[in-house]
Amino acid sequence: MSTRAAGPKVRMPKLGLGPQIVVFFLILGLLGAMAIQPTRQLMAQRSRIKQATLDLAHVLKSNERLQTRINRLQDPDYVDQLARSQAGLVKPGEIPFVVMPPGRDASAHKAKAERAAEKPPPPPPPSFVESLLRFVGVS
Repeated sequence: MSTRAAGPKVRMPKLGLGPQIVVFFLILGLLGAMAIQPTRQLMAQRSRIKQATLDLAHVLKSNERLQTRINRLQDPDYVDQLARSQAGLVKPGEIPFVVMPPGRDASAHKAKAERAAEKPPPPPPPSFVESLLRFVGVS
């Protein structure tokens, strides 16, 4: 006698390896999608850090130039030289001389003389209306 239950036998179908691979790739894709935003933020932060480092180097270089200028402006000889070259200041008893470079006036006179020496351009040909009036005999 058998102890089997009467009725059709129900078997679970074997799904195989395919669905397991699909689930694995779905989970992998979900993890990848979750990692995209932090990766973008990290890249943006690195870019900002690089730009801030370049800005800092520029500011430090500018500060160095300004400090050099401050040190030079504390030198009385340098200040005297600047006053003489920029403001035209002189010490008491000195006679100032101002040497003017040749300006546009000399070159303008030269160009004007050259234009006067050239012969004038020929008169323009008569217009159509003038030619027509001359042909008719009105002018």
